[in-house]
Amino acid sequence: MGGQPFYHLRPNKNIDRSLFLQTLIGLNRVFQMSEYQYIGFGSFLFDDFKAIHDTLNIREMISLEIDPIEYKRAEYNLPYKCISVQNMSSTDYLAGLLLKDTDHSIFWLDFVSPKELGLQLADFTSLLEKLNPGDIIRITLNAKPDCLELIKGDRQDNAQRLATLRSRVREEYLPPVLSEDHVSTKMYPLTLLEILKTAAMRALVDDPPDRANFLFPLFSCVYADGQQMLTFTGIVLDSHDMEEEIRTALTHFPHNTFLWDNPCHIEIPALTVREITELNKLLPNPDVREEILHEFPFIFNRSDPNVLNSYVSYYKYYPKFHQINL
Repeated sequence: MGGQPFYHLRPNKNIDRSLFLQTLIGLNRVFQMSEYQYIGFGSFLFDDFKAIHDTLNIREMISLEIDPIEYKRAEYNLPYKCISVQNMSSTDYLAGLLLKDTDHSIFWLDFVSPKELGLQLADFTSLLEKLNPGDIIRITLNAKPDCLELIKGDRQDNAQRLATLRSRVREEYLPPVLSEDHVSTKMYPLTLLEILKTAAMRALVDDPPDRANFLFPLFSCVYADGQQMLTFTGIVLDSHDMEEEIRTALTHFPHNTFLWDNPCHIEIPALTVREITELNKLLPNPDVREEILHEFPFIFNRSDPNVLNSYVSYYKYYPKFHQINL
């Protein structure tokens, strides 16, 4: 939506998006993805829209853009005729959303602003209440604890950040035991995942046989190309029998953990084309870490193994940028 930076140039955001696309490709074995509609925030670049249309042949696509100037820019940059840009917020769009029982949808609520967390959670639960079994929901939230500071540049302690979180999130969504540790850099993404889980359980009623709608978690990611962000992806189901079929379909996509509290951590630094080329000559190989540490000490070090582990896990999805003349 309006004011977003050029995320298509940010490697970790790109990898997170690629993992989402891989999940949709796997789910295509169970669900006919080409019959789904896709609703998201395409801004004026439409990277996710182009990838989803090109890969899955989804032809009904809606991009929401609240800013009137960015809306005009988005219309000008439309890559495909099948994308409709609507000049409205997600809240307004969801208020008027009516889905038929035969409709199937993929929604990506790609939020940026940390100050609107309460409204973002309201959109998340409002959407869940309207989705059909088989529908996919994905949400992005700012997971940087510093963004809980009330005054920019005014460094606050965790007690003050915790008070800010309480002011932004409904009490019934918060963990029953909430401490200052919950808003530390390491723990805050897990806190947000717990909040999303509780919100989903309150929005949907899993009470078979009369009504059995629940949100089955597929995967979540924590990444940073500046600010720490969290994404969560899940699918609405009305039968627990479907879980095993989905697990089987996604067997070869190990980032799908099917857990609420086990996010992937994407922490890959910016790399040159030569560095990527030489690194990839050593992969895939589960025993290559020592060699990489020896050959590339200017990129990876033993004190922060997460960076190396992240590259070994997701090297295939690292974006490749090249200058071209048009």
